Amino acid sequence: MQSLDESSFDEAITRAEGLVVIDFWAPWCGPCQAVTPTLEALAERYSEGASFYKVNADEAPRLMSAFNLRSVPTVLILKPHEGGARVLDALVGAQTERRYERWLERYLNPKPGLVSRLTGLFKA
Repeated sequence: MQSLDESSFDEAITRAEGLVVIDFWAPWCGPCQAVTPTLEALAERYSEGASFYKVNADEAPRLMSAFNLRSVPTVLILKPHEGGARVLDALVGAQTERRYERWLERYLNPKPGLVSRLTGLFKA
Protein backbone atom coordinates (compact mmCIF):
# COMPACT_ATOMS: atom_id res chain seq x y z
CA MET A 1 0.00 0.00 0.00
CA GLN A 2 1.42 3.30 -1.07
CA SER A 3 1.23 6.27 1.30
CA LEU A 4 -0.38 9.42 0.00
CA ASP A 5 -0.44 12.94 1.34
CA GLU A 6 -2.34 16.04 0.34
CA SER A 7 0.16 16.90 -2.41
CA SER A 8 0.28 13.42 -4.00
CA PHE A 9 -3.38 12.45 -3.61
CA ASP A 10 -4.90 13.92 -6.78
CA GLU A 11 -2.19 12.61 -9.10
CA ALA A 12 -2.35 9.09 -7.65
CA ILE A 13 -6.12 8.94 -7.97
CA THR A 14 -6.19 10.22 -11.56
CA ARG A 15 -3.60 7.70 -12.75
CA ALA A 16 -5.13 4.76 -10.89
CA GLU A 17 -6.77 2.05 -12.95
CA GLY A 18 -9.80 0.26 -11.61
CA LEU A 19 -11.17 1.04 -8.19
CA VAL A 20 -9.24 2.91 -5.51
CA VAL A 21 -9.21 1.80 -1.87
CA ILE A 22 -7.96 4.36 0.63
CA ASP A 23 -7.25 3.65 4.29
CA PHE A 24 -7.41 6.79 6.44
CA TRP A 25 -5.46 5.98 9.59
CA ALA A 26 -3.47 7.61 12.40
CA PRO A 27 -0.29 6.45 14.18
CA TRP A 28 -1.91 6.76 17.64
CA CYS A 29 -4.95 4.68 16.61
CA GLY A 30 -4.83 1.10 17.92
CA PRO A 31 -7.62 -0.20 15.64
CA CYS A 32 -5.81 1.35 12.67
CA GLN A 33 -2.68 -0.61 13.52
CA ALA A 34 -4.74 -3.77 13.86
CA VAL A 35 -6.29 -3.54 10.38
CA THR A 36 -3.11 -2.54 8.53
CA PRO A 37 -1.87 -6.14 7.98
CA THR A 38 -5.34 -7.15 6.76
CA LEU A 39 -5.52 -4.30 4.25
CA GLU A 40 -1.96 -4.98 3.07
CA ALA A 41 -2.86 -8.64 2.42
CA LEU A 42 -5.99 -7.60 0.54
CA ALA A 43 -3.94 -5.11 -1.49
CA GLU A 44 -1.79 -7.99 -2.73
CA ARG A 45 -4.76 -10.26 -3.39
CA TYR A 46 -6.77 -7.64 -5.28
CA SER A 47 -3.92 -5.78 -6.99
CA GLU A 48 -5.34 -6.40 -10.48
CA GLY A 49 -8.73 -4.84 -9.75
CA ALA A 50 -7.92 -2.02 -7.37
CA SER A 51 -5.19 0.35 -6.26
CA PHE A 52 -4.67 0.53 -2.50
CA TYR A 53 -3.41 3.60 -0.67
CA LYS A 54 -3.15 4.85 2.88
CA VAL A 55 -3.40 8.40 4.19
CA ASN A 56 -2.18 9.53 7.60
CA ALA A 57 -5.18 11.53 8.82
CA ASP A 58 -3.05 13.65 11.15
CA GLU A 59 -0.98 14.85 8.19
CA ALA A 60 -3.91 15.32 5.80
CA PRO A 61 -6.61 17.38 7.52
CA ARG A 62 -7.83 18.86 4.22
CA LEU A 63 -8.43 15.37 2.80
CA MET A 64 -10.28 14.37 5.98
CA SER A 65 -12.42 17.47 5.58
CA ALA A 66 -12.95 16.97 1.83
CA PHE A 67 -14.37 13.50 2.46
CA ASN A 68 -16.19 14.65 5.62
CA LEU A 69 -14.38 12.01 7.69
CA ARG A 70 -14.56 12.24 11.47
CA SER A 71 -12.92 9.04 12.68
CA VAL A 72 -10.19 6.56 11.88
CA PRO A 73 -9.85 3.98 10.62
CA THR A 74 -12.08 4.79 7.68
CA VAL A 75 -11.60 2.93 4.42
CA LEU A 76 -13.10 4.37 1.23
CA ILE A 77 -13.71 2.81 -2.17
CA LEU A 78 -13.49 5.37 -4.97
CA LYS A 79 -14.24 5.06 -8.64
CA PRO A 80 -11.98 7.42 -10.60
CA HIS A 81 -13.40 9.29 -13.55
CA GLU A 82 -12.16 12.11 -15.70
CA GLY A 83 -11.48 15.07 -13.46
CA GLY A 84 -11.90 13.31 -10.13
CA ALA A 85 -13.37 10.34 -8.33
CA ARG A 86 -16.70 9.30 -6.86
CA VAL A 87 -16.97 7.70 -3.42
CA LEU A 88 -18.76 4.37 -3.79
CA ASP A 89 -18.71 3.33 -0.16
CA ALA A 90 -16.98 3.66 3.21
CA LEU A 91 -16.33 1.39 6.16
CA VAL A 92 -15.73 3.14 9.46
CA GLY A 93 -13.94 1.39 12.31
CA ALA A 94 -11.91 -1.79 12.41
CA GLN A 95 -13.46 -4.69 10.50
CA THR A 96 -12.58 -8.35 10.12
CA GLU A 97 -10.68 -9.56 7.09
CA ARG A 98 -13.79 -11.38 5.89
CA ARG A 99 -15.87 -8.19 6.13
CA TYR A 100 -13.34 -6.19 4.10
CA GLU A 101 -13.13 -9.03 1.57
CA ARG A 102 -16.92 -9.29 1.07
CA TRP A 103 -17.11 -5.50 0.83
CA LEU A 104 -14.42 -5.37 -1.89
CA GLU A 105 -15.95 -8.28 -3.79
CA ARG A 106 -19.28 -6.47 -3.98
CA TYR A 107 -17.62 -3.64 -5.97
CA LEU A 108 -14.98 -5.59 -7.88
CA ASN A 109 -17.28 -8.44 -8.94
CA PRO A 110 -20.87 -7.18 -8.75
CA LYS A 111 -23.68 -9.64 -9.23
CA PRO A 112 -25.69 -9.20 -12.42
CA GLY A 113 -28.78 -7.03 -12.11
CA LEU A 114 -32.30 -8.41 -12.09
CA VAL A 115 -32.90 -7.71 -15.79
CA SER A 116 -29.72 -9.58 -16.75
CA ARG A 117 -30.68 -12.56 -14.63
CA LEU A 118 -34.22 -12.65 -16.03
CA THR A 119 -32.97 -12.34 -19.61
CA GLY A 120 -30.70 -15.33 -18.99
CA LEU A 121 -33.70 -17.44 -17.98
CA PHE A 122 -35.34 -17.00 -21.37
CA LYS A 123 -32.36 -17.80 -23.59
CA ALA A 124 -32.40 -21.15 -25.28
